[in-house]
Amino acid sequence: MQAQARIQREETTMTTGKSYSRRAFLGTAAAGAGLLAAPATLRAQGVNLRLHHFNSPLSIAHTEFLVPWAERLAEATDGELQIEVFPAMQLGGKPGDLYGQAKDGIVDMIWTIPGYTANRFTLTEVFELPFVAKSATKTAPAVHEFAKRNMGEEYGDTHPILFHTHAPGQLHTKGTAIRTLDDMAGLQLRGPSRPITEAIGTMGATPVGMPVPAVTEAISRGVVDGAALPWTITRPIRLHEVTDYHTVLDFYAVVFGMVMNKSRWESLPADMQQAINDASSEEFVRELGELWDGDEAQGRQMAIDAGNEIIEVSDSERERFREACQPVIDNWIETVNERGMDGQALYEEALSLIEAQSA
Repeated sequence: MQAQARIQREETTMTTGKSYSRRAFLGTAAAGAGLLAAPATLRAQGVNLRLHHFNSPLSIAHTEFLVPWAERLAEATDGELQIEVFPAMQLGGKPGDLYGQAKDGIVDMIWTIPGYTANRFTLTEVFELPFVAKSATKTAPAVHEFAKRNMGEEYGDTHPILFHTHAPGQLHTKGTAIRTLDDMAGLQLRGPSRPITEAIGTMGATPVGMPVPAVTEAISRGVVDGAALPWTITRPIRLHEVTDYHTVLDFYAVVFGMVMNKSRWESLPADMQQAINDASSEEFVRELGELWDGDEAQGRQMAIDAGNEIIEVSDSERERFREACQPVIDNWIETVNERGMDGQALYEEALSLIEAQSA
Protein backbone atom coordinates (compact mmCIF):
# COMPACT_ATOMS: atom_id res chain seq x y z
CA MET A 1 0.00 0.00 0.00
CA GLN A 2 2.86 2.34 0.81
CA ALA A 3 4.46 1.60 -2.54
CA GLN A 4 1.11 2.16 -4.24
CA ALA A 5 0.84 5.63 -2.65
CA ARG A 6 4.33 6.51 -3.92
CA ILE A 7 3.45 5.33 -7.44
CA GLN A 8 0.29 7.44 -7.40
CA ARG A 9 2.37 10.41 -6.25
CA GLU A 10 4.84 9.95 -9.11
CA GLU A 11 2.02 9.66 -11.65
CA THR A 12 0.45 12.85 -10.28
CA THR A 13 3.72 14.75 -10.63
CA MET A 14 4.07 13.52 -14.21
CA THR A 15 0.50 14.57 -14.98
CA THR A 16 0.77 18.07 -13.54
CA GLY A 17 4.32 18.67 -14.66
CA LYS A 18 5.11 20.07 -11.24
CA SER A 19 6.94 18.62 -8.27
CA TYR A 20 6.83 20.08 -4.78
CA SER A 21 9.50 19.63 -2.13
CA ARG A 22 8.78 16.85 0.34
CA ARG A 23 11.57 17.76 2.76
CA ALA A 24 9.32 19.44 5.29
CA PHE A 25 6.82 16.60 5.41
CA LEU A 26 9.06 13.53 5.51
CA GLY A 27 12.06 14.83 7.38
CA THR A 28 10.90 16.72 10.46
CA ALA A 29 9.76 14.14 12.99
CA ALA A 30 9.73 10.69 11.42
CA ALA A 31 12.25 9.38 13.91
CA GLY A 32 10.46 10.75 16.98
CA ALA A 33 7.76 8.17 17.61
CA GLY A 34 9.62 6.20 20.28
CA LEU A 35 7.72 2.97 19.70
CA LEU A 36 6.32 1.23 22.76
CA ALA A 37 5.64 -2.45 23.24
CA ALA A 38 2.33 -3.88 21.99
CA PRO A 39 0.88 -7.39 21.79
CA ALA A 40 2.66 -9.64 19.35
CA THR A 41 -0.60 -10.40 17.57
CA LEU A 42 -1.15 -6.73 16.75
CA ARG A 43 2.45 -6.47 15.58
CA ALA A 44 1.94 -9.42 13.28
CA GLN A 45 -1.35 -8.16 11.85
CA GLY A 46 -0.56 -4.44 11.74
CA VAL A 47 -3.22 -1.75 11.51
CA ASN A 48 -4.79 -0.50 8.28
CA LEU A 49 -6.77 2.75 8.24
CA ARG A 50 -8.75 4.52 5.52
CA LEU A 51 -8.48 8.30 5.22
CA HIS A 52 -11.15 9.98 3.05
CA HIS A 53 -11.10 13.54 1.69
CA PHE A 54 -12.80 15.75 -0.89
CA ASN A 55 -9.84 17.23 -2.74
CA SER A 56 -8.50 16.18 -6.12
CA PRO A 57 -5.76 13.53 -6.40
CA LEU A 58 -3.79 16.27 -8.20
CA SER A 59 -4.10 18.77 -5.32
CA ILE A 60 -1.24 19.68 -3.00
CA ALA A 61 -3.40 18.51 -0.11
CA HIS A 62 -3.27 14.98 -1.51
CA THR A 63 0.16 14.79 -3.11
CA GLU A 64 2.18 16.98 -0.73
CA PHE A 65 0.41 16.53 2.58
CA LEU A 66 -1.86 13.52 3.07
CA VAL A 67 0.02 10.85 1.11
CA PRO A 68 3.46 11.86 2.52
CA TRP A 69 1.94 12.06 6.01
CA ALA A 70 0.68 8.48 5.64
CA GLU A 71 4.08 7.34 4.37
CA ARG A 72 5.76 9.08 7.28
CA LEU A 73 3.61 7.15 9.76
CA ALA A 74 4.34 3.86 8.03
CA GLU A 75 8.05 4.63 8.30
CA ALA A 76 7.80 5.68 11.95
CA THR A 77 6.01 2.43 12.88
CA ASP A 78 8.18 0.10 10.77
CA GLY A 79 5.26 -0.51 8.44
CA GLU A 80 2.85 -1.61 11.16
CA LEU A 81 0.50 1.38 10.68
CA GLN A 82 -0.70 1.74 7.10
CA ILE A 83 -3.02 4.56 6.03
CA GLU A 84 -4.63 4.41 2.60
CA VAL A 85 -5.68 7.83 1.33
CA PHE A 86 -8.85 8.12 -0.79
CA PRO A 87 -9.22 11.51 -2.57
CA ALA A 88 -12.16 13.11 -4.41
CA MET A 89 -14.87 11.41 -2.30
CA GLN A 90 -13.94 8.02 -3.79
CA LEU A 91 -15.64 6.19 -0.92
CA GLY A 92 -18.95 7.92 -1.60
CA GLY A 93 -20.95 10.83 -0.30
CA LYS A 94 -20.53 14.59 -0.56
CA PRO A 95 -17.90 16.78 1.14
CA GLY A 96 -20.47 17.79 3.74
CA ASP A 97 -20.81 14.12 4.72
CA LEU A 98 -17.15 13.63 5.63
CA TYR A 99 -17.33 14.54 9.31
CA GLY A 100 -20.29 12.24 9.78
CA GLN A 101 -18.44 9.43 8.02
CA ALA A 102 -15.66 9.66 10.59
CA LYS A 103 -18.06 10.04 13.51
CA ASP A 104 -20.12 7.02 12.45
CA GLY A 105 -17.12 4.83 11.59
CA ILE A 106 -17.90 4.58 7.88
CA VAL A 107 -14.25 5.52 7.40
CA ASP A 108 -11.44 5.71 9.94
CA MET A 109 -10.20 9.24 9.29
CA ILE A 110 -11.17 12.27 7.24
CA TRP A 111 -9.63 15.57 6.16
CA THR A 112 -12.21 18.22 5.40
CA ILE A 113 -13.40 21.79 5.77
CA PRO A 114 -15.43 21.73 9.00
CA GLY A 115 -17.59 24.54 7.63
CA TYR A 116 -19.03 22.10 5.10
CA THR A 117 -21.09 20.78 8.03
CA ALA A 118 -23.38 23.77 8.49
CA ASN A 119 -23.97 25.35 11.91
CA ARG A 120 -21.90 22.73 13.71
CA PHE A 121 -18.43 24.18 14.32
CA THR A 122 -19.02 27.69 15.61
CA LEU A 123 -15.74 28.09 17.50
CA THR A 124 -13.78 26.93 14.45
CA GLU A 125 -15.28 29.85 12.54
CA VAL A 126 -13.36 32.41 14.57
CA PHE A 127 -10.41 31.98 12.20
CA GLU A 128 -12.73 32.34 9.20
CA LEU A 129 -14.07 35.71 10.32
CA PRO A 130 -13.12 38.59 7.99
CA PHE A 131 -9.66 40.08 8.46
CA VAL A 132 -8.64 37.66 11.23
CA ALA A 133 -6.27 35.36 9.31
CA LYS A 134 -2.74 36.32 8.33
CA SER A 135 -0.43 34.10 6.26
CA ALA A 136 -1.09 30.37 6.49
CA THR A 137 2.33 29.95 8.13
CA LYS A 138 1.18 32.18 10.99
CA THR A 139 -2.50 31.23 11.12
CA ALA A 140 -2.30 27.43 10.78
CA PRO A 141 -0.38 26.78 14.04
CA ALA A 142 -2.60 29.33 15.81
CA VAL A 143 -5.69 27.35 14.76
CA HIS A 144 -4.05 24.11 15.88
CA GLU A 145 -3.26 25.56 19.32
CA PHE A 146 -6.69 27.18 19.69
CA ALA A 147 -8.30 23.83 18.91
CA LYS A 148 -6.33 22.08 21.65
CA ARG A 149 -7.33 24.75 24.15
CA ASN A 150 -10.96 25.32 23.26
CA MET A 151 -12.49 22.98 20.69
CA GLY A 152 -12.47 19.62 22.46
CA GLU A 153 -16.21 19.69 23.10
CA GLU A 154 -16.98 20.91 19.58
CA TYR A 155 -15.26 17.81 18.16
CA GLY A 156 -16.13 15.58 21.12
CA ASP A 157 -17.72 12.80 19.06
CA THR A 158 -14.47 12.24 17.11
CA HIS A 159 -10.75 12.40 17.88
CA PRO A 160 -9.21 15.61 16.44
CA ILE A 161 -5.73 15.19 14.94
CA LEU A 162 -4.81 18.56 13.41
CA PHE A 163 -6.17 21.84 12.03
CA HIS A 164 -4.71 24.37 9.58
CA THR A 165 -5.67 26.99 6.98
CA HIS A 166 -4.88 28.04 3.44
CA ALA A 167 -3.28 31.38 2.58
CA PRO A 168 -5.50 34.50 2.76
CA GLY A 169 -8.14 34.83 0.04
CA GLN A 170 -8.70 37.62 -2.48
CA LEU A 171 -11.51 38.88 -4.72
CA HIS A 172 -11.44 37.88 -8.40
CA THR A 173 -13.88 39.52 -10.82
CA LYS A 174 -14.88 39.72 -14.46
CA GLY A 175 -15.83 43.04 -16.05
CA THR A 176 -15.82 45.15 -12.87
CA ALA A 177 -12.70 46.18 -10.97
CA ILE A 178 -12.99 46.36 -7.18
CA ARG A 179 -10.76 49.26 -6.15
CA THR A 180 -12.87 50.61 -3.29
CA LEU A 181 -15.62 49.35 -1.02
CA ASP A 182 -18.13 51.26 -3.13
CA ASP A 183 -17.31 49.05 -6.13
CA MET A 184 -18.86 46.06 -4.36
CA ALA A 185 -22.38 47.41 -4.85
CA GLY A 186 -24.49 45.41 -7.29
CA LEU A 187 -22.01 42.56 -7.73
CA GLN A 188 -22.83 38.91 -7.22
CA LEU A 189 -19.86 37.13 -5.65
CA ARG A 190 -19.30 33.53 -4.66
CA GLY A 191 -18.47 33.12 -0.97
CA PRO A 192 -16.36 30.27 0.48
CA SER A 193 -17.76 29.96 4.01
CA ARG A 194 -20.64 31.09 6.20
CA PRO A 195 -18.76 34.06 7.75
CA ILE A 196 -17.34 35.30 4.44
CA THR A 197 -20.62 34.81 2.60
CA GLU A 198 -22.17 37.01 5.29
CA ALA A 199 -19.29 39.50 4.93
CA ILE A 200 -19.78 39.78 1.18
CA GLY A 201 -23.31 40.96 1.97
CA THR A 202 -22.21 43.52 4.56
CA MET A 203 -19.66 44.88 2.05
CA GLY A 204 -22.47 45.64 -0.38
CA ALA A 205 -22.46 42.71 -2.82
CA THR A 206 -24.88 39.81 -3.15
CA PRO A 207 -23.37 36.57 -1.84
CA VAL A 208 -23.83 33.35 -3.79
CA GLY A 209 -22.93 29.90 -2.51
CA MET A 210 -21.52 27.27 -4.83
CA PRO A 211 -18.79 24.59 -4.81
CA VAL A 212 -15.34 25.51 -6.11
CA PRO A 213 -15.51 23.32 -9.27
CA ALA A 214 -18.55 25.31 -10.46
CA VAL A 215 -16.97 28.75 -10.07
CA THR A 216 -15.12 29.09 -13.38
CA GLU A 217 -18.15 28.20 -15.50
CA ALA A 218 -20.44 30.35 -13.37
CA ILE A 219 -18.24 33.41 -13.97
CA SER A 220 -17.84 32.58 -17.66
CA ARG A 221 -21.63 32.39 -18.13
CA GLY A 222 -22.32 35.50 -16.08
CA VAL A 223 -24.10 33.67 -13.28
CA VAL A 224 -21.81 35.49 -10.83
CA ASP A 225 -19.44 38.43 -11.30
CA GLY A 226 -16.58 36.92 -9.35
CA ALA A 227 -15.46 34.90 -6.36
CA ALA A 228 -13.49 35.03 -3.14
CA LEU A 229 -10.64 32.51 -3.41
CA PRO A 230 -6.96 32.14 -2.50
CA TRP A 231 -4.50 32.11 -5.38
CA THR A 232 -3.73 28.45 -4.77
CA ILE A 233 -7.27 27.56 -5.87
CA THR A 234 -7.38 29.89 -8.88
CA ARG A 235 -4.58 27.97 -10.58
CA PRO A 236 -6.15 24.48 -10.86
CA ILE A 237 -9.58 25.85 -11.85
CA ARG A 238 -7.90 28.25 -14.33
CA LEU A 239 -9.82 31.23 -12.97
CA HIS A 240 -7.44 33.66 -14.70
CA GLU A 241 -9.00 32.65 -18.03
CA VAL A 242 -12.45 34.00 -17.13
CA THR A 243 -11.59 36.99 -14.91
CA ASP A 244 -10.05 40.41 -15.55
CA TYR A 245 -9.29 41.81 -12.09
CA HIS A 246 -7.85 40.48 -8.85
CA THR A 247 -8.27 42.63 -5.74
CA VAL A 248 -5.72 41.84 -3.04
CA LEU A 249 -7.45 42.15 0.34
CA ASP A 250 -5.99 39.21 2.30
CA PHE A 251 -9.34 39.18 4.07
CA TYR A 252 -10.14 35.61 5.04
CA ALA A 253 -9.03 32.00 5.32
CA VAL A 254 -10.85 28.68 5.54
CA VAL A 255 -10.04 26.14 8.24
CA PHE A 256 -9.18 22.53 7.37
CA GLY A 257 -9.36 19.74 9.90
CA MET A 258 -8.36 16.08 10.20
CA VAL A 259 -10.28 13.92 12.66
CA MET A 260 -10.51 10.20 13.40
CA ASN A 261 -13.31 7.92 14.49
CA LYS A 262 -13.18 7.98 18.29
CA SER A 263 -13.52 4.23 18.88
CA ARG A 264 -10.93 3.49 16.20
CA TRP A 265 -8.50 5.90 17.87
CA GLU A 266 -9.03 4.33 21.28
CA SER A 267 -8.39 0.87 19.81
CA LEU A 268 -4.92 1.82 18.55
CA PRO A 269 -1.86 0.70 20.53
CA ALA A 270 -0.32 3.54 22.54
CA ASP A 271 2.76 3.70 20.33
CA MET A 272 0.67 4.21 17.21
CA GLN A 273 -1.30 6.98 18.91
CA GLN A 274 1.99 8.60 19.85
CA ALA A 275 3.30 8.26 16.30
CA ILE A 276 0.22 10.06 14.95
CA ASN A 277 0.59 12.80 17.55
CA ASP A 278 4.28 13.23 16.74
CA ALA A 279 3.56 13.41 13.01
CA SER A 280 0.86 16.05 13.61
CA SER A 281 2.73 18.50 15.81
CA GLU A 282 2.50 22.27 15.82
CA GLU A 283 5.76 22.40 13.87
CA PHE A 284 4.31 20.13 11.20
CA VAL A 285 1.18 22.29 11.01
CA ARG A 286 3.42 25.33 10.54
CA GLU A 287 5.05 23.50 7.64
CA LEU A 288 1.60 22.93 6.16
CA GLY A 289 1.11 26.68 6.34
CA GLU A 290 4.40 27.18 4.51
CA LEU A 291 3.23 24.73 1.84
CA TRP A 292 -0.02 26.60 1.25
CA ASP A 293 1.70 30.00 1.29
CA GLY A 294 4.30 28.74 -1.15
CA ASP A 295 1.64 27.59 -3.59
CA GLU A 296 0.21 31.11 -3.99
CA ALA A 297 2.79 32.58 -6.35
CA GLN A 298 1.93 30.46 -9.39
CA GLY A 299 -1.75 31.40 -9.37
CA ARG A 300 -0.92 35.09 -9.14
CA GLN A 301 1.68 34.83 -11.90
CA MET A 302 -0.78 33.06 -14.21
CA ALA A 303 -3.17 36.00 -13.80
CA ILE A 304 -0.37 38.46 -14.60
CA ASP A 305 0.68 36.44 -17.65
CA ALA A 306 -2.93 36.49 -18.87
CA GLY A 307 -2.85 40.29 -18.84
CA ASN A 308 -5.20 40.62 -15.88
CA GLU A 309 -4.88 43.53 -13.46
CA ILE A 310 -3.72 42.97 -9.88
CA ILE A 311 -5.27 45.65 -7.64
CA GLU A 312 -3.47 46.41 -4.38
CA VAL A 313 -5.92 48.09 -2.02
CA SER A 314 -4.54 50.92 0.11
CA ASP A 315 -4.39 50.59 3.88
CA SER A 316 -7.07 53.24 4.35
CA GLU A 317 -9.43 51.57 1.89
CA ARG A 318 -8.75 48.16 3.40
CA GLU A 319 -9.83 49.65 6.75
CA ARG A 320 -13.14 50.62 5.14
CA PHE A 321 -13.64 47.01 4.05
CA ARG A 322 -12.78 45.82 7.55
CA GLU A 323 -15.24 48.25 9.18
CA ALA A 324 -17.98 47.08 6.82
CA CYS A 325 -17.36 43.52 8.03
CA GLN A 326 -17.52 44.32 11.74
CA PRO A 327 -21.18 43.20 12.02
CA VAL A 328 -20.08 39.67 11.03
CA ILE A 329 -17.62 39.59 13.92
CA ASP A 330 -20.20 41.05 16.30
CA ASN A 331 -22.75 38.42 15.25
CA TRP A 332 -20.26 35.62 15.88
CA ILE A 333 -19.41 36.96 19.34
CA GLU A 334 -23.11 37.21 20.19
CA THR A 335 -23.75 33.64 19.00
CA VAL A 336 -20.91 32.31 21.15
CA ASN A 337 -22.14 34.32 24.14
CA GLU A 338 -25.58 32.77 23.74
CA ARG A 339 -23.96 29.36 24.03
CA GLY A 340 -22.57 30.23 27.44
CA MET A 341 -19.02 31.17 26.42
CA ASP A 342 -17.16 34.48 26.26
CA GLY A 343 -17.15 35.29 22.56
CA GLN A 344 -15.08 38.45 22.86
CA ALA A 345 -12.39 36.67 24.88
CA LEU A 346 -12.23 33.79 22.40
CA TYR A 347 -12.02 36.21 19.47
CA GLU A 348 -9.18 38.09 21.14
CA GLU A 349 -7.44 34.82 21.99
CA ALA A 350 -7.48 33.82 18.33
CA LEU A 351 -5.95 37.16 17.35
CA SER A 352 -3.29 36.89 20.04
CA LEU A 353 -2.31 33.37 18.96
CA ILE A 354 -1.76 34.62 15.41
CA GLU A 355 0.18 37.61 16.71
CA ALA A 356 2.38 35.28 18.78
CA GLN A 357 3.22 33.32 15.62
CA SER A 358 4.05 36.60 13.88
CA ALA A 359 6.48 37.44 16.68
